[in-house]
Amino acid sequence: MIWLILCILAIIAALYLTMPLLPAKTQAQKIQISLFITLFIGANLGTYRLIGAPELSNISKPQTPPPPAILQAGQPQVTPEQITAMVEGLAARLADEPEDPAGWTQLIRSRIVLGDIPALIQDHRTMTDIYKNRPEILAKISQDSGFNTFAEQVVQQP
Repeated sequence: MIWLILCILAIIAALYLTMPLLPAKTQAQKIQISLFITLFIGANLGTYRLIGAPELSNISKPQTPPPPAILQAGQPQVTPEQITAMVEGLAARLADEPEDPAGWTQLIRSRIVLGDIPALIQDHRTMTDIYKNRPEILAKISQDSGFNTFAEQVVQQP
């Protein structure tokens, strides 16, 4: 019911605003042109109402990994050896091209997840040497990779 009232008010407002702007010679022509413009606008709004607004919820949602049932439905599983090889490949790439904060973040996070503490310590020392003159990058890598949280947990253990 409220939509009907709003539509009628919108039509009256459109007619009132467009009539003085029309180049028609007679009042009847002005009314016809105003009605045409109003109906045109109404048809566009009606089409939009029928089609609906674009779905933006898919854009803003972060992508989640597929559930394990989908992974087991025929797709090959990644073995621990393959994961270790990928992490070592990342470490080798960073040894050649050390100016990659995102790469260091991922490497430190991977070492924490794998539980490879000696390599984690060595990689963190290397990363610290590279970014020693840029403490803001060093702090961001340590925070984003989870190294700070991991270090706090290690210190709190008896």
